Amino acid sequence: MKRLISQVLSGALCSVMLHQPAFAHNGVDHNNSCFLTVGETRLRLSGYQFQPELEGKHFCHFFPELGQIVVAVEPLAEDRKNTQVTLELAQLTAWLHPEQAFTVIKRQPAQLIGSGLVSISQTIRQRGIYRLTLTLQDSSGELRQQRFMFLVGIPMTKILVMIAGLLVLIIGFAGVKEFIKKTG
Repeated sequence: MKRLISQVLSGALCSVMLHQPAFAHNGVDHNNSCFLTVGETRLRLSGYQFQPELEGKHFCHFFPELGQIVVAVEPLAEDRKNTQVTLELAQLTAWLHPEQAFTVIKRQPAQLIGSGLVSISQTIRQRGIYRLTLTLQDSSGELRQQRFMFLVGIPMTKILVMIAGLLVLIIGFAGVKEFIKKTG
């Protein structure tokens, strides 16, 4: 029963993360890894954490530690000089009420995207699901919005390594048991 529940939760989490146009990355070279399209504007997303073991790494959907995070966006094309971007960070707080599921924890005032990097920073003290909302407003006043979710405080790499190790042990145990059956 526990296995079924964990499989359902893992499947749901993966489907939530995969339907979005931003892709996770982890490493120094992130030129082709984490992008978001808002209307016709393509932006590069870079997430950072400041623990010594995470220095120089970039994150998108999975921030492995609690603490200060920074999510930065920058346009790929320079023709968006008169476009303003507003960033809003929210935390999932109500699973049962989708219309009130997220609570805004920080809102960054509108800034011109043509000036380069625009970021939002927050110290996160609770593991969970968070959402970044980007709102772009062009010189004609047209608003476009895009959202994506990410996890904070959940070391996905460590979890996947532990699951792989557990699977190897289970397969090894089953193989030894079958071998003993055949030779005994």
